[in-house]
Amino acid sequence: MPTIGAAVSAEVKDRFEVVAGLRGTTSSRLAAALIRDFLDRLDEVAGIDQMPVNGVGLERGGARSEQVFVRLDAYYFSELGRLAAERQWYRGTYLANLFYAHVDRRPVLCISEIDAVRQVARQLADMGRNINQIAKQLNASNGQANGPLGADVDVIRMLIDLETTTVKELLKANLRGWGGDDGEA
Repeated sequence: MPTIGAAVSAEVKDRFEVVAGLRGTTSSRLAAALIRDFLDRLDEVAGIDQMPVNGVGLERGGARSEQVFVRLDAYYFSELGRLAAERQWYRGTYLANLFYAHVDRRPVLCISEIDAVRQVARQLADMGRNINQIAKQLNASNGQANGPLGADVDVIRMLIDLETTTVKELLKANLRGWGGDDGEA
């Protein structure tokens, strides 16, 4: 069963437990009843429907984002800073992207990874231009595809396959690095 916790002073906690005992219940059950009553009254007064549970009914990419505060031990705070610095991000950006990678199950790339993908894209574009030039030569040479130009096509195809595999491995490694399932990246 889900729980809600609240930080209160020792005095407030003791008083609440005494009140719960006088009512013949536990402090946990009394708190649950108070929360239910509060939400019921809020719905009646304001006409507010219940909030969606587990994100159902919420759309991704709305106009406004929400903020979350997380407390970390000094060691984990330091490690978060180190991991964020490796990607040239702020700590909050790193945590948000970690969450996005897990929820969306797709790569979240830092600047160096984006640069690597751009470099591969440029190489693939160069190869595409080479293929076009070779195709023009083949068409102009009356279809002699088994000659020296035919061998060039096989080399280019091998290079394209190699670059494609490199991109797939980069994306899979990115997802694994976030602790996500690399699936079909």
